[in-house]
Amino acid sequence: MSPHPIQPDADTSERLGEDDLATRREEEHRAIAMAEQARRSRQAVQHGVCQSCGAELLSGLVYCDADCRADHERELVVRRRQGRG
Repeated sequence: MSPHPIQPDADTSERLGEDDLATRREEEHRAIAMAEQARRSRQAVQHGVCQSCGAELLSGLVYCDADCRADHERELVVRRRQGRG
């Protein structure tokens, strides 16, 4: 995503006042921030639950054992190759 997305419905022949430009810029920044937050929340790791099998774990742990970790890492590689994150 470019740092300054252009709104598709923007009328480029119209001159905008300072307030309008500020509002448009604020909307663009908000959209960028929301997209980034959504991307980060999809990547969030939930501690205390195995990321592979879903088993309940001690606080701070992410996987049951090395096998679950390896399975989950393989799954992540496949998802990235398929463009699913």
